[in-house]
Amino acid sequence: MGKHALLSASSSKRWLSCTPSARLEEQFKDEPGGSVYAEEGTAAHALAEHKLKKALKRHSKRPVSDYHCDEMEECTDGYVAFAMEQVELARQECSDPVVLIEQRLDYSAYVPEGFGTGDLLIVADHI
Repeated sequence: MGKHALLSASSSKRWLSCTPSARLEEQFKDEPGGSVYAEEGTAAHALAEHKLKKALKRHSKRPVSDYHCDEMEECTDGYVAFAMEQVELARQECSDPVVLIEQRLDYSAYVPEGFGTGDLLIVADHI
């Protein structure tokens, strides 16, 4: 896994509420493999990314995981349905919206060394 931002967007609620927590967390190493819950979440994230790419007619190979189950299929289908609704809304306003999946974002102009990854970004006229 890649480097994480000290002041990541996903943990902003924590570090905005308790600024020293960002440095305190540096003392704790990530456990190799993480928890089964983190592994399941990673598997769900990969499946959702795959399904979204397929819905957008982009090349993707379906990920394989021991965590895949009916509930994960339903949840990722719901995510893709919502995402595609948003893409279609953008297409109503703009003939060629830019749709980015797993896009690295740099917000270091606002937060020192700030970066992260956007699961789905839609850029269109006026939005």
